Amino acid sequence: MEKLGDIIWDITKYLCSCAKKEARFICELEENLQSLESKWKKLEAMKKDVEAQIEEVEGIGEGQRTHGVGVWLQSIQNIQKEVEYNLDQGAQEIQNKCLSKCCPKNCKSSYKAGKNVAKMLAEVDHLTGEGQRFHKDYQITHKPPRKGTDQMPLDETVGQDLIFRQVWSTIESNNVGVIGLWGTGGIGKTTLLKKISNELGKRKPDFLVIWVVVSKELDLDAIMDNIRKSVGIGDATWSSCNNQEKPSKIWAVLKKKKFALLLDDVWERLDLNLVGVPHPKGSNFESKVLFTTRIEDMCGKMHAQESFKVDFLNEKEALELFHMKVGEETLNSHPRIKVLAEEMAAECRGLPLALTVLGSAMAGVKDVKAWESSKNNLTSSSWTTLDLEKRVFSILKLSYDQLPDDTHRNCFLYCALYPENYEIRVSDIIDKWIGEGFICKDMTKSIQDIRNDGQSVIAKLKYCCLLESVEDDVVVGRSFKMHDMIREVAMWLSCDQNKRIKRVLVQEDAITTSCDDVEKRKIVERISIMNRKVKHVAPVSYPNLVTLLLRRCRIQHLQNLKCMSKLKVLELRCRYTCELGEIGELVLLEYLCLSIDGSKCPKELKNLKNLKVFNLFLRYGDIASIPSGVISSLQQLRVLRVCCGRRGENSEADEEFLEEVESLPKIEEINVDMATEKGLNKLLQSGKLLGCIYALRLYELDTIEMPSLLACISKMKRLQQLGLVGLSGLKDYSGIYDDTCRLSMLQSVYITYCHSLMHVTWLKHAPLLQLLLIYNCSSVEEVIKEDENEDSSSVFSSLVNLHLYQMPKLQSIHKTALSFPSLKSISIGGCPNLKGLPLYSNPAKQLIIHGQEDWWNSLEWDAKHNFQLKFQPLTLDDVNISFQDWFTAVGLDFIIGPYSYFDLFEGCF
Repeated sequence: MEKLGDIIWDITKYLCSCAKKEARFICELEENLQSLESKWKKLEAMKKDVEAQIEEVEGIGEGQRTHGVGVWLQSIQNIQKEVEYNLDQGAQEIQNKCLSKCCPKNCKSSYKAGKNVAKMLAEVDHLTGEGQRFHKDYQITHKPPRKGTDQMPLDETVGQDLIFRQVWSTIESNNVGVIGLWGTGGIGKTTLLKKISNELGKRKPDFLVIWVVVSKELDLDAIMDNIRKSVGIGDATWSSCNNQEKPSKIWAVLKKKKFALLLDDVWERLDLNLVGVPHPKGSNFESKVLFTTRIEDMCGKMHAQESFKVDFLNEKEALELFHMKVGEETLNSHPRIKVLAEEMAAECRGLPLALTVLGSAMAGVKDVKAWESSKNNLTSSSWTTLDLEKRVFSILKLSYDQLPDDTHRNCFLYCALYPENYEIRVSDIIDKWIGEGFICKDMTKSIQDIRNDGQSVIAKLKYCCLLESVEDDVVVGRSFKMHDMIREVAMWLSCDQNKRIKRVLVQEDAITTSCDDVEKRKIVERISIMNRKVKHVAPVSYPNLVTLLLRRCRIQHLQNLKCMSKLKVLELRCRYTCELGEIGELVLLEYLCLSIDGSKCPKELKNLKNLKVFNLFLRYGDIASIPSGVISSLQQLRVLRVCCGRRGENSEADEEFLEEVESLPKIEEINVDMATEKGLNKLLQSGKLLGCIYALRLYELDTIEMPSLLACISKMKRLQQLGLVGLSGLKDYSGIYDDTCRLSMLQSVYITYCHSLMHVTWLKHAPLLQLLLIYNCSSVEEVIKEDENEDSSSVFSSLVNLHLYQMPKLQSIHKTALSFPSLKSISIGGCPNLKGLPLYSNPAKQLIIHGQEDWWNSLEWDAKHNFQLKFQPLTLDDVNISFQDWFTAVGLDFIIGPYSYFDLFEGCF
């Protein structure tokens, strides 16, 4: 009995001490609030002083902020809104006190406010202590690594050796600074410029090589942004500059360097001074400017000291290139085919693009009659015209005509809706093809089968050289491009081969079309305006419009949506003013991408009964912002992606949302984020929902532990993308076995702010994992813990990109070397204790290692010397840029399918 009394007494003392500790949050609220306000002002002043010192160095390109300083500045920025919010809430609580301001009216809210203020005060004290180092002898900047353009992928060339030697001789000259390369579209100017870029990197390592695509619509801001990234001017410095200061910043850096500025596809005179580029004459022609253009007199307008015409291939060279594209097996399949190949190559008049496209179209065709038919079509095309461009179009049209069916032809033409030189996301355009009905005619097919059909179309168009792959085309977020000449052919075909019937309006054509021309507007079927910074009036009513794409453009007023009643594909990703309720009138819509304020989510969305793909981004809202009954009304919906800009705390709203999704009879793919336990439990209780989850982000679920997480995601048989953000309950867990953890479809993972996590060994059970990003997980010591009794040959066997950032305790990726058969890129930043990489001594040809120079120099790794040429320096600014752009660039589609969170967020401002 006496022992029981002691136990009760101990419990009572413990509870009293806890109560006393908790009561302090209320009693000391006013004192802590005053202290927080004062210390926050001092911290802000300290931040401004440090930023001024950094600006002085970064502004002229003489240095970059150190990693420690960058993290400190970012940490202050991260808590700013929270501090301001808690100051406001605390002041309100004090104002609301009763009994002569002695007692709180609501103890619960006062306790919450007091606790939050105390928490903020501790964080401000910590950051102040960190910042005091920077006022002493602490190094806050370091010399930036060399930037510029990497080696560019280049196909085998034919017939360019002579002109390359001539241009290179001029580059070596001491009295030539500006060099022009001119010639017709598709002649190989860009290929030649890429070859020059690669050789400059090899032969003149002291040169800063800068590559800029100019294009038909001259955009000085985009050109300067490209240049400043190449010269190492950071985001923070750049964003603080106004339009007048930006050229000066670039000029201050370039005037001290030897550089080669390569401008591709110049259509009008570009004044180098306007983009901050010093004329090479000022450096005794040590620096160089080279440009390509289709217009001969542009060389004079650009004041080129030397210009070179990139000419057509001679007969022998043309036949060599054509044979290369057709392939020896096809050519040797019948004696007559070689004769016909020679005749068809001659019809291309030595134009490399025409030879490449036509040769690729005939590759694998072993039927002589098919060759004869193609040859007859080619020779009977409109060669009577004097317009060389139209002649070329006629040749390229033959490849278009030989596509297997209308599906391929329609999909090809649709690609021209994207701007010139645009990297088109595969997942993005396939969704739109589904909306148009190009690849979704058989409604019994699964959405994955339909996507496979879309992939097959793209593969065929690439094979025919009508589309081009881009670098890193193997990752989840694949993309492709369209040669500008091919794009012009597509636009020409869309206009009924230059009969001035404009069914498609893109960029300027869409902006400048007269509102008064009613007859022309009746013809238009598709409109696309993307990446336009200039404010303009939105398209007015087009009664036969099927597709309207508005992306990252400043719309002054969007109206009359209800008059575009035939719309099937609608993308609104811009700042616009419109009556969103009108969207409910568009009952034929099958694809909708909508980026809006949460407060503006219209209930009229429930009228879109034919919608198949719905991407919804609520910039300032959460799941509760979606009106009740909207989702359950979309009975034809097959793909739903919802991304919220604000963390949801309404568990009932999450449950109701999931119940509505569950009721959809045809739903197959869901991308969503969960921030409440009730929402997650509802998800786990539904076999239907678990079978539809494609991408999932779990956000600040403090109570979820690793065993529960693995059991949860193992039930999601289609899960391809996973994001874990701020899960404090994820701790070391070694009881992971094959029979409990199955991640057979998982391809992309990002984990951030999970500070209890020590490793991610469970990812051994993700055989298809291509992309892994771990950011700011302070307790991680190993990425994969090694099991001595387990075969490690399959670990990360599909991994393409590995990004590890801000993990001070990280010591190992894997104890022993891994084969990494697919690995192309490793990026390391802020991991000072990682002293080696688990790579075999023979580096893969395509591998690039990005990291900070001080980290690379500190490595204690026997095989390091074998990878020296694979290493590329990484600055803190690269880390910050990458973290915001990776989601789109490397395939993390969270959570909105073809668009990342940041992609959508930035696109709306």
